[in-house]
Formats: sequence, structure tokens, C-alpha cells
Amino acid sequence: MKRLFALTLLFAFVAPALSDDYPRSTSLNALHYRIRLELKDSTDEINGETEILFAVTRDSTKELSLDLSGMTVAEVKENSRPAKFTHVNNRLSVALEGAYRRDDRFTVSIKYRGVPRDGLFIKKNKFGDRTFFADNWPNRARHWFPSIDHPYDKASAEFFVTAPDRYDVVANGALIETKSLQNGSRLWHWRESAAIPTYCMVIGAAEFSIINVGSWNNTPVVYYLYPKDRDRGMKDYGRAVEMLEFYSNLIGPYPYEKLALVQSSTRFGGMENSSSIFFDEKAFNGSGALEGTVAHEIAHQWFGDSVTESDWHHLWLSEGFATYFGHLFFERRDGRDKFLTLMRADRESLLAGARPIYDPSIKDLFQLLNSNNYQKGGWVLHMLRGVMGDEKFFAAIRDYYRLYRDGNALTEDFQRAMELHYEKPLDWFFRQWIYEPGYPVYDAAWRWDEATKEVRLIIAQKQTGTIFRMPMDVEIRFDNAARRFRIEVSQREEAFSFKLDARPHSIAIDTDEWVLKKVNVREEK
Repeated sequence: MKRLFALTLLFAFVAPALSDDYPRSTSLNALHYRIRLELKDSTDEINGETEILFAVTRDSTKELSLDLSGMTVAEVKENSRPAKFTHVNNRLSVALEGAYRRDDRFTVSIKYRGVPRDGLFIKKNKFGDRTFFADNWPNRARHWFPSIDHPYDKASAEFFVTAPDRYDVVANGALIETKSLQNGSRLWHWRESAAIPTYCMVIGAAEFSIINVGSWNNTPVVYYLYPKDRDRGMKDYGRAVEMLEFYSNLIGPYPYEKLALVQSSTRFGGMENSSSIFFDEKAFNGSGALEGTVAHEIAHQWFGDSVTESDWHHLWLSEGFATYFGHLFFERRDGRDKFLTLMRADRESLLAGARPIYDPSIKDLFQLLNSNNYQKGGWVLHMLRGVMGDEKFFAAIRDYYRLYRDGNALTEDFQRAMELHYEKPLDWFFRQWIYEPGYPVYDAAWRWDEATKEVRLIIAQKQTGTIFRMPMDVEIRFDNAARRFRIEVSQREEAFSFKLDARPHSIAIDTDEWVLKKVNVREEK
């Protein structure tokens, strides 16, 4: 979303695994959602029926609890038989009659109606045309279909949407069928076979120009644009096919059946809904400025959608990854200078840094959309790449994706994947950069000793709180040459000495910009 194994078992620093207070079920696992919706022009009320397939994970399960807000429930059935239920305080509780044992499966279907207060926007677009767009993040799917509205319980999904003939309907996954009902309406059937979080389960209905712009490895790339924005939108979506190719080669196979980029009424600049990314309709102007958001949201298809954080307070595993991998596209396609420009801009947004990335004190989920989870999370990956080197870092990223594809992960899981390839503990790195606040502020002073032909460099960390441990390069510059030395700074103040043949004219620290920091280097006379 864009805003408007062995070594670590012994050495890893382990944070609290789960910190949000969502009431997780230990006895049931949602496997598949089948959502039927009727959309009309005469009313904003929707008629819906959602059938959910569950797997039983504990014997003698007798109750099911779902999130559903603002809808009137007409009927609930368990395996096609009427079921007793209560609907209080936005929780739909179903009394289960089946004598279920572990690994059994059953279905619950819910018929409901109402006008969505959130989650599904039914309104006129910027051109005055009526549209329907889901916008679920973080936990707003409950406003238009009953669900376990939390990313810990992912499932596959399919949609049967009936809408007036003039609308095109898009949703997750592959289009299975579109059928005229010969009454002025059309039925659209979309199916996503991979497990995705409920915040990514969406439908959109509008009058679109639909353009098939290419494919990569048999995955089609399709643009959905308002007809009046078609030409501008073609420019704004930028190099989407190249991005699909780039991320597939860098990370691993694309996890979904298509890649659709959809102009919509999302409240965000972009929303990474699995295989159907929604972009803010107001962002389309033909300038191409949207391309950075496009790269960010496409990167989310791997990180956030396919590998999903189990707990909201590990959101950096989604947003930090999308931020950094969005920038990596421009590094590989447009050069290192473009990449560093993006990283510097992210660094400038982190001047406060008073709280850690992992911050379970945050209770309002929208407050998680902060510079720690986005920009600092991206810098954490960049620094980890600098510590590990490209070969080990990207090999570990590919393994992390392979291990947790279509599933969930926590920061500890990511740390283990990194350590497996680095072959050294990284607890020190994750502790200081994820679980503690801030970043280092270095004051460096150097002096040349002519008698010993030696430079003495003293580096002090001036920030309060955490003392950071980081490897860095020191570049010692002469008139026509330079020498580099690798050091590790880990104390509040420490000294380093370098034997040289001649007096240098200047010294620089971390010239390739691998460390999130402030630094001042001065010569002592």
C-alpha cells in the first residue's frame, strides 16, 4: 500500500510473537470464501451471500465467530442446514451442531443485506459516473462480507457478482465466466486459487476501458481505466510489464493468475489487492509520476499479499519490503543514482525516529502507516543487504519467499531465513533496527601523525539511547587516489588507526550510503 535456520535457534533475539488483540481461533481455519453479491443502480443496498469452507483444527469445536458490521443477517446455514446464530457488536456467532474432529471440513453460509458504511464504496467517481469499489485495509472487509477479518487466517476466494450490464466487474484471480442474465444484468465469476488475506479480497465495478498490455511468463497484464482517462492512464501505469518480469526473476514466480492495474476510488494512493491493484482515480494525469507507486504495489504481490505478516505490528514485512523493492526496480533499470535519490528521500523522512519499527503500543491500525514501517523498513533491508552482500542477501530473500509463499510470517521468521544464508547470527542487527528506536548520529574526527605516517580516526555516537553496531567503509582520499578500509563501529566512542604512505586530504565514511545515519567528519588540526 502506498500512502497519500540452525544458527538462530541458538542465538536469535526473539520479540513477542503476537501483539495485537484480535481474538484468533485455535480450532478453525478458513480455507475458501465464496461471495455472491448483487449490485444495483436503484439503491446502495447490497444483497449478499457468503459461504466459507472451514477446516477443523481441534476436536469438539462448537462455535464459530466471524466479523460482520452494519449488515442485517437473514439466514445462516451449517452444511446446508439452518443454524442458530447471534449478531451482536459486529460479531456473528454461530452455534455449530456437527460433531467435528480435527481435520474435518464443513461450510457455513450467511445471507445478508445492507448499505456498507465502509469497506465497499458505492459512489460517483471524479467524472460523475457511478462505481463500486472494495477498499478493505486493514480490517474493513467486515463491512460488506462476513469473514475472519485479520491477515493471520488466509484463504482462497471467488466472487459471483451480479451487476447492471453497463458495468465491467474486476476481482481477484482469473475470470471464470461472464454471463448475460437477459434482464439487463450480467453475472461475473472471478476465482483466486491462492490463499490471500481478507484485506486483499476485492471487487470493483465501473465502466472501464480494458487494455491487455502484455504478459510475462503467461501472466497477463491488464489495465482498467475510466474511458476519459484512458490515454493518460496508459502513460501513468509506466513499465508494469517490466516490473512483473523484474520481480519474478529477482524474487520468485509471480503468485497469481493475472496482474490487473485498476483506476478506482481507494482511499490510498495505491492498494495492493492480490492480482487486482487499485489506484487512486485522482492520481491519473498523464505525467508518469504514478510509476513509483506502481512499482511499490506490484512488489506487494510478493510481500504483503503472498507472504503476509501474521500480526499487524510486523507490518514492515509488507510496507518496508514494498518500499525497498519498489526502489530496486529503478536501481536495476535506471541506475544507482536514481536509486540513491529515492533512498535519500526516505532517509529525510526519518528525522524524528523516536519509536521502534516493532511498536505494539500502537492500537489504531491506521497509525501503523508511518515512516518506520515504510521508509525505515526499506532502509533496514538496504542495510541488511550491505551487511550480507548481494549474493547472500538475495538468495535469502528468494528462500524466504519460497518458504512462506501463500502463508504468514513474523520478523523472527525473516531473521531465520537471513541467518541461514549469512551463516552468522543477526540478532544484534534486528534488535537495534527493528525493536529499538532511532539511528546512529556519528561525529568523526581525524588527525594525521607525520612521524608515524598514521591517521587516527575517533568516531563518537552522539544519539541518545541505543548504541548501534554497524560495519562501514572509511574512504581515505588523496589528490589522485583513495584507499578504503572496512571497520565496525559498536561503541559510544572508539578509535581506529590506518597506516599510510602519505598525508590524505580528506576522509569520508560510508560513501556508498549503506547505513541509515547522520555523520559529520572533520579534521582536527
